[in-house]
Amino acid sequence: QQTFDDIGKIPNGETYALECLLASGLDVSSLKSLQTGDFSNGDRVKCLVKCFFEKTGFMDAAGNLNEEAIVTQLSQFMPRDQVEKLAKNCKIEGTDPCDTAYQATDCYFKNKAGLF
Repeated sequence: QQTFDDIGKIPNGETYALECLLASGLDVSSLKSLQTGDFSNGDRVKCLVKCFFEKTGFMDAAGNLNEEAIVTQLSQFMPRDQVEKLAKNCKIEGTDPCDTAYQATDCYFKNKAGLF
């Protein structure tokens, strides 16, 4: 399973994660919780993930997942065929953009591909 360190492999990943953390009003422990797939902080964590997805291009402003961007960036540190399967299997539409980002991330964790 990937760790928080992998976020640094995404161009500007650490910067984006910190920017989104500040915007969310959550503390650093929330990012650490994400490492283990703990989303217990609810909507604020979901929207932190959405913020990160938008900044990395994983999601557009309307809340649609961008499979191509996900594959391009994650295949830099994971096998491309694994990433393509993951992106396809985790292309989920939630109740709103924050929920979509959360559901996709939850799916990635369940499939052993942590992003945070």
